[in-house]
Amino acid sequence: MQKKAKANGFELNVYLEKLIEKDVDRAKTIDEILAPVHRDFDESGMNEEELDFFLDDLREKIWQEKQNG
Repeated sequence: MQKKAKANGFELNVYLEKLIEKDVDRAKTIDEILAPVHRDFDESGMNEEELDFFLDDLREKIWQEKQNG
């Protein structure tokens, strides 16, 4: 790491700070954003057909609630 820092013209501590800032500032990928959702789905034991049914039922309930005020 020391060699990379010097090769880029920085002291090691400054180079590390820049790497951390770059990592923190970068936008997350869709895979990183959805990782908790995928994990929860895997842990739920549901299959895709059951998930589709659950979401359709939930959408219907929400629609009904909006219709009834």
